[in-house]
Amino acid sequence: MPPQLDPPVIALLSDMGLSDWYVGTMKGVALSICPAAHLVDLCHDIRKQNVQEAAFVLRNCYRYFPRGAVFLCVVDPSVGSERHGLVARSEDYYFVAPDNGLLAPVSLEATGWEARVIENPEVRLSKPSQTFHGRDIFAPAAAHLARGAAFEHFGPPLDRPVQLRSIERIRLSGNSLTGQVTYIDSYGNLITNLTRDMLPEGVDPRRFRLKLKERTMQGISPHYAAVPVNHPLMYWGSSGLLEIGINYGSAAHKWSVQIGECFELEWTTV
Repeated sequence: MPPQLDPPVIALLSDMGLSDWYVGTMKGVALSICPAAHLVDLCHDIRKQNVQEAAFVLRNCYRYFPRGAVFLCVVDPSVGSERHGLVARSEDYYFVAPDNGLLAPVSLEATGWEARVIENPEVRLSKPSQTFHGRDIFAPAAAHLARGAAFEHFGPPLDRPVQLRSIERIRLSGNSLTGQVTYIDSYGNLITNLTRDMLPEGVDPRRFRLKLKERTMQGISPHYAAVPVNHPLMYWGSSGLLEIGINYGSAAHKWSVQIGECFELEWTTV
């Protein structure tokens, strides 16, 4: 069971941006219920209704927070439908989100995972709207968790939460595989779905060659400064995934790359 933090920490993740009143209102609701909470803006620039992107961001961030933190995640394209709202916990953290797959990557790697449907009217606002469950259901639930409400108090267990469609990896041959761009950060770097353990051990990093949209780059670089300015490179990013970028430039903008585009990675052993 996650520990109780003092002061409590609630981290917010959404696709709402900061130009409207939505995020601020959720914070106001949370503070009305748990005035001692420390609110952290994890990210509010998730692409609109993009659950996969929100799941990616959450998975790469949550473990760097103090144990006991509550993650309030609202990317909810099915708001008002029959989909459940849920609270979940691992051994170290609490999570609040719609049951649309946003928590799926975390649930698959976390230990002691348990999820419950938010049904108890005592942990949400009265007469919730059909279009703003972030304010009326999820923010109150996160605040009650931060205050120390019993996890069982929220509602019945949810045994089969929604899962996200997995991203395929297709091995073409012994020395070649395909990958996909799964996220593009604000610098225009292309974050892929390839991890180190998918590649053969002992191969010189200089022997890897990547082909993307009729462009080729040779060798996995240790960092940006290892290549000249405006030169493309591939490298292992802070998330542990292979990334593609341009030193002092935006690969996404220069090459017109979108999330979901495929590339081919080849290598030689001699």
